[in-house]
Amino acid sequence: MAFCTRCQKLSIEQLANTQILFQPDLATLKRNAEKGCGFCTLCWTVLRQSNPDDRISRLLQGKSAWDAGQKWTPTIWLIGLSLMDRSGNGQASIEVSVGKHMLSVMIEGEEREPDQNPQPGINGTLALYETPGQLSRYKLFGRRSTVDHNPDLYLALIQHWLNECLTKHATCKSSGKPSVMPTRVIDVGDLAAAKPPSHARLISTKGLHERYIALSYCWGADTSGIFTLNAGTLKAMTSPQGVEVAKLARTHKEIIALARALKIRYVWVDALCIIQGDAADWEKESKLMAHVYGDSTLTVVAGRSPSSKNGFVTNDINIKGKRPPPCQLPVSRETPTSTDTVTVDLRRSREVGPLLERGWCFQERLSAPRAVLFAEEQTAWLCNREQYWEDGWVSRNPWRPKFVQQQPQWIKDPKLPMTPAEETLKDWYWMLFHYSQCLLSNPHDIFAAICAVAQQAARTLVGSRYLAGLWEADMVRGLLWRPCYHFQGGPGARTLTTRPKPTRLTKGSGPVIRAPSWSWASVEGPIAYPPFNASQVAKFRNPKYSMVRPGIAVGKWSLNTTFSVDTLHMPACELRLFGRLGYALIPRESVKDYQKIGSKRAGGKVISARAASHGVLLLAETPAAGGKAPPAPWQDSVVALGFFDDESEKAGVKGVWCLPVVQDLGLILKKNANGSFSRLGWYSAEKESWFVGKAEASIVLC
Repeated sequence: MAFCTRCQKLSIEQLANTQILFQPDLATLKRNAEKGCGFCTLCWTVLRQSNPDDRISRLLQGKSAWDAGQKWTPTIWLIGLSLMDRSGNGQASIEVSVGKHMLSVMIEGEEREPDQNPQPGINGTLALYETPGQLSRYKLFGRRSTVDHNPDLYLALIQHWLNECLTKHATCKSSGKPSVMPTRVIDVGDLAAAKPPSHARLISTKGLHERYIALSYCWGADTSGIFTLNAGTLKAMTSPQGVEVAKLARTHKEIIALARALKIRYVWVDALCIIQGDAADWEKESKLMAHVYGDSTLTVVAGRSPSSKNGFVTNDINIKGKRPPPCQLPVSRETPTSTDTVTVDLRRSREVGPLLERGWCFQERLSAPRAVLFAEEQTAWLCNREQYWEDGWVSRNPWRPKFVQQQPQWIKDPKLPMTPAEETLKDWYWMLFHYSQCLLSNPHDIFAAICAVAQQAARTLVGSRYLAGLWEADMVRGLLWRPCYHFQGGPGARTLTTRPKPTRLTKGSGPVIRAPSWSWASVEGPIAYPPFNASQVAKFRNPKYSMVRPGIAVGKWSLNTTFSVDTLHMPACELRLFGRLGYALIPRESVKDYQKIGSKRAGGKVISARAASHGVLLLAETPAAGGKAPPAPWQDSVVALGFFDDESEKAGVKGVWCLPVVQDLGLILKKNANGSFSRLGWYSAEKESWFVGKAEASIVLC
């Protein structure tokens, strides 16, 4: 690769924790990049991608990118960071900046160093990796395996991660041989054969206890032409010869090839191991996913692929993303014959890819004790203990809550001491927040697609019934789910919750009823629960905080006797409870009108912009006013702010029933013709005393 005159003199040794002047200005850097200098191209690209276009444009014109009157410098500087860091994250990097890089946060009033620019700075970060067989003195953790750079390295990484996990991780250590295998697996053939077999065979696992790989992947929107196990192919797939691998979808071919390379003879793929079109087999196998993924030696997560027709192994980020290629910098220029080099590249994302959005794949990732993730731009390893990324990043694995682990270690946090049941519930509600953001091809699969996770949570929540996604032992908190767009920022705030919509896999075009109205599964879109922090835990432990109680017996909220964690469809279920109902009116005035006079309200709560945009006012109805709100000032009659789960349902609604669940939060309901109630949304109380004063009544929620 070509280098400009400046880069021909550059070495990693010069950069180690030392700021060096690199180029006189951004325009010079850009010209060198356009002439083909590999390192200048990377520096120019990372600055252009990491900073606003208007600031880059001003610098290219020789103008300041900061406020008028502020002293600034156009010079480009470099520094190598964390080259000797052995703390575990392995994030060695080169920082590229206009002006000297500011290594620490400046204290107000502190003067800048010479050649430092005002804040916000203009900078970017380049990653450093090493090539196997050419390790530098720095012994960096990061590696790079793409179609044009060490394309087969991912195999060595996976084998290394797998061996380390099986032999050295106390929380993961296992022989890898399960006590129970899936009902059927694909036998990929003789692993010792000189030439990979051209066929693979479906076998029954009765009496077999061998290592196997499970695949988590997206089928894709277009499933036409994909070879599957069905009534017509069953005989051929189970014959001594089996099925020709060439007939399979590319993703299925690649998992077979990967298993052979890892010397694991058996693989499980849903399309090839569950009889497609057989409802009974689907229902039976769907209940076994906790074992299929939980007992696998390895789960392969095809995160980067949106379709089984595309495959998942090939990492072509430079082609897809039009990224400049990496370059090699010598560690030292003092020994010209040395091959001691380091690879410099743009940083790679840790985005999972299209699979992250798929509902079925969510539980597969959570259930797997160890998984290799083929993410958008790199591979990663996830197990009970940690996650390791190809670029060297190491951290705790956030996708393995304790309740899904075979031998969870319940470590009490002195700041928030919780019982195992409370910790399981905390993780369950965290899981629902993420699961509710996933998509399902068939909306009726909402409970089936987390059956494995519910089964594992039930091991800790002993004796608690599982009713349409809520745990009976925590019913009060369970009723208090809220659509994210009502109250929080982030990705969830951009998606409105709606009632489930028909898809190509649902029968008919009418409404999809998949859960009772009080269940989070009655809507599509991101939902969340109140935070599970110390103050909230203390509140829910206090029986006086709850405003409802079970209507059948102590701890029993429903007469239903059929629902459990193994129930795949729960479209209807009645809750019977005692609570205090109050009828509130929805006035013409908006929450924004109420917000404007907030400063005049004694002790009034702060109303967020989201609440003002999506909420409605709930006014007390009084007999003295003839079923209407009292006369002005109307704001004195506001008892709560209400929020509809589906905003389209508030059109024309002039009043709702309010059911306080806890002292400050409750549900807004509509009354059905048979006297039962259905959830419309939730409310946040402005006047808790109005709700407390209501008489207790027997209520049926459906």
